[in-house]
Amino acid sequence: MDLLRQYWFEIAAGVTAICLLTYNIILSCRLRAYKKMTRLLKGGTLEEHINELEKVFQSQQQTISHIGDKVAAVQTKISQFPQHWHLVRYNAFEKTGSDLSFSLALLNDKVDGFVITGIFGREDTRVYAKPVHEGKSQYYLSEEEDLAIKAAMETK
Repeated sequence: MDLLRQYWFEIAAGVTAICLLTYNIILSCRLRAYKKMTRLLKGGTLEEHINELEKVFQSQQQTISHIGDKVAAVQTKISQFPQHWHLVRYNAFEKTGSDLSFSLALLNDKVDGFVITGIFGREDTRVYAKPVHEGKSQYYLSEEEDLAIKAAMETK
């Protein structure tokens, strides 16, 4: 115990030196991390780098908004084109043999479009096209044409 009291100053100085050495190592590691970060900034300050990132972010947000507007315009145009269709094949005349006549309805999302009908006969085939607006036509529709339109509307 006397020995401990005798060397208390040396022990306290050693413990203090170890604490200071540990603190110095921690500070060195933090300084290295800071130096790496400043190297990434290419000579600018951290605030300048953050401001530049904010400008880039705002530019990207504007681009995304512009792309969103373009996509909405394309979706509007696409909805006007026929996307729903149905084909009905049938035998228009009993003595011709097979189902070579047809009615094809092509409609968009607003149920506008047209129906094409091909009537097969022994001598010739005739093709007719009739406009469709809101699921109806101003022209007389045959049973097969009406069926094709109704079936195309169900595919929505």
